[in-house]
Amino acid sequence: MNVRFLVVQGRPAGKHLLFGLGEYYLGRGPECHVRFNSDWVSRQHCLLRVTKDQAIFRDLGSRNGTLVNGQLLNEEHVLSTGDQIQIGPLVFEVHVELPEQHAEKTEQTPELLQTEPSGQEGTGTDISTAGTVHHPVVQPEGPIRNREGEAPAELG
Repeated sequence: MNVRFLVVQGRPAGKHLLFGLGEYYLGRGPECHVRFNSDWVSRQHCLLRVTKDQAIFRDLGSRNGTLVNGQLLNEEHVLSTGDQIQIGPLVFEVHVELPEQHAEKTEQTPELLQTEPSGQEGTGTDISTAGTVHHPVVQPEGPIRNREGEAPAELG
């Protein structure tokens, strides 16, 4: 099974991350497989676990939280095609691909950023090199608050 995260809001819009079997940490820290360049994202923000049967996503107690389909993620969530995930200023659309599906490529396939699990620090995909902005571009309904109800620190 493969899982694609297509960037639908934020930069680099239209590109996607491809995840094969394994566990992937997403956050700002150098140990993460996918790194974000945004103060709205915690060092270890969330975790994606892809097995042969399902993709499980969970927030790792991040300061600003993670939204799945507009709802704050408080427990593990089994991802399905069409789910939308917001991590800091980026919104991703999830595409779960069964083995026979990911062999089919079309002309409209977005540019791929391949992501692989590794145990080595500093070997992940750095979203910031693909043009991620340093300030929020997502305009959610109402003020953004963390789990404690506080507004995030000003972004520089």
